[in-house]
Amino acid sequence: MAAEPAVVIEILPNAAYRVELGNRERVVAHLAPGRQRSFVRLRVRDEVLVERTALDPARARIVEVVRGRSQQTGA
Repeated sequence: MAAEPAVVIEILPNAAYRVELGNRERVVAHLAPGRQRSFVRLRVRDEVLVERTALDPARARIVEVVRGRSQQTGA
């Protein structure tokens, strides 16, 4: 599956996040297993790339956190 850009809009229990895709659709996403090993803390309005599951289109997996220039400099 291809990764789609999304924005975190809500932090849910059990390491789940509600994200909004580019087409304004909202899905529940969790961190991909490779991301869980390295500590990643997401906040509301963080930009991520997600892959949707084929079996349930309302669920997705966060495969990458998009770090913008303002997030890298701390401003």
